[in-house]
Amino acid sequence: MDQIEVALMSGPQDGAVLTFERLLDSDEPTVISIGRREGSDVCLNYDSQVSREHAALICGRETFWLEDKQSTNGTYIGDEKITGRVQIAPGQLFRIGRTWLRIEPATSFVVIDDDLPF
Repeated sequence: MDQIEVALMSGPQDGAVLTFERLLDSDEPTVISIGRREGSDVCLNYDSQVSREHAALICGRETFWLEDKQSTNGTYIGDEKITGRVQIAPGQLFRIGRTWLRIEPATSFVVIDDDLPF
């Protein structure tokens, strides 16, 4: 099992980090829904520019995609409006409505053995 973090980079939830789990041994990608609807994985109900079902993050084993779900106001990677599904790099900023977000694979913590000589 692995984790994916979605950081909100603007708006009233600026600085919030949402964590999602994904199964590494599954052939199915993890899909994270983004929208204004209460049931969305990333719910941006405070942003009037966000559609109810605005976009989705699709997380494969080593690749991430951002998909616009035919939203009214568009989905952007940087300043570029996307249509359909576009590959996105971890750490790259994207915008849904007026809200900026960033996807990052969660960092793994390594346990350090205190008995090591260094």
